[in-house]
Amino acid sequence: MQGNIAQNKAVAMDIKDVLQLTSEARFIAGLQAKDKEGVLAEMADALLAGSPITNKETILEMLKSREALGSTAVGPGVAFPHGRTLAAQNLIIVVARSQAGVDFDSMDGGPTHLFFMLIAPPQDTGNQYIRSLAVLTEKMQAPALREAALKAADYAAFCQVLTEGQG
Repeated sequence: MQGNIAQNKAVAMDIKDVLQLTSEARFIAGLQAKDKEGVLAEMADALLAGSPITNKETILEMLKSREALGSTAVGPGVAFPHGRTLAAQNLIIVVARSQAGVDFDSMDGGPTHLFFMLIAPPQDTGNQYIRSLAVLTEKMQAPALREAALKAADYAAFCQVLTEGQG
């Protein structure tokens, strides 16, 4: 039994691990999009930049299909558009912010300001995709952290807010 506990600790994931899956190039400090489709398209553009993924339409089709099942805007003010595709070789995360907020069909009916797009391959060793989504979802529950993340001056400050929980 102790072996299982040690094994579970070895695969534990925290926000620092999750942030390793994104980068400054995949951080959109000021989304220009005004609607859900625009957000997905703008984030897909950031995903493709410097990525082995080349087919934007495949990504958008997959994301739209996922959104059709139910909005990934779980509120308050946060959405996690995500999915799996053969186009991805590894989990990639794109982060975006909208100061004005976007109608993303949030469960709470409010505008969405923070977006975390997770794109994963169908075969995800160690369930990195699901674990990253869980870490981000839990982290974004804190109202003060969400507010500080929205106000962070740049990518480095944004990462600091998430890792240290302060602005």
